[in-house]
Amino acid sequence: MQTRSPFFPLALSTVRRACVLVCASALVASLAACSAPRIAGRAEAEQQPSPCERAYADATANADIMADRSRHIVMRYLAAQEAVSDWANTAAYCPARFADGTLRSAQARHAVRLMASRLAIDIAQPTLSRCDGIDSLDVDTDSLAAMAAAEDQFAMEVFAARSFGHATLGISDRHKTTSQRLISLSGAEDNRAKTYDVTQLLANPNTIVDSATGLYAPTDAVLEMNCARSEIAAVAASSTSSNASTKSQTTSDDHSDDSREQSLGMLASMIADRVDLALDWGYPAFDEALFA
Repeated sequence: MQTRSPFFPLALSTVRRACVLVCASALVASLAACSAPRIAGRAEAEQQPSPCERAYADATANADIMADRSRHIVMRYLAAQEAVSDWANTAAYCPARFADGTLRSAQARHAVRLMASRLAIDIAQPTLSRCDGIDSLDVDTDSLAAMAAAEDQFAMEVFAARSFGHATLGISDRHKTTSQRLISLSGAEDNRAKTYDVTQLLANPNTIVDSATGLYAPTDAVLEMNCARSEIAAVAASSTSSNASTKSQTTSDDHSDDSREQSLGMLASMIADRVDLALDWGYPAFDEALFA
């Protein structure tokens, strides 16, 4: 009787597996041929980070370097300078991060100033911007009016007149000019009180408990910080409604994302000036105080 080769089943199994693989490959090829055509560049575009994502990534990267005390101070100083603009861009391009971007931009400015002092580098002192050269803001009327009220710093005028703290008439005038400019841009009725009760402030001209944090801080610095907080809250509450009655009087009805971003960028820079000044006057610069 003929004996069957023991290798025959193995060879037959190998042939079957090869046939299965060939058929599977043919099926995949046919399905791929039936798939939707690839649109050139679409996948690449979808992988590109948005301006918001880029700004936030750059800001956090430079902030990490700035805070890393194991690095050389020159490297930290340069990273802090970059972080100032990166966080300002974050505030402009990421509306949900407006407060974070604005406050951290000011925090980075303060870090730049401290490191510049250690490196014997002259750097300009904080100066309050006044909305000079701004003809319109893509922010609603109520928010601009609220910012105008925050800038209406009667207490700073009183402090300047009595030579309390760091207050000067020049700083007081900058606040009043900005307040008047914002109310004009808003187109709203001017309901600013102009005068306020400053009894508690006069009783504590040097230091006072900051109501937002419960921390003691220089009174004039608390005034500037409260101004900044009120303005950040006003911007956060702002809208880009197309209803002309709720928009800045001078903003076009067909406002674009660009105009909104430009407006947020200008306001972030202006508010950061106030925070920067408060920090320079002795307001605590750590996160728990700033982000209360």
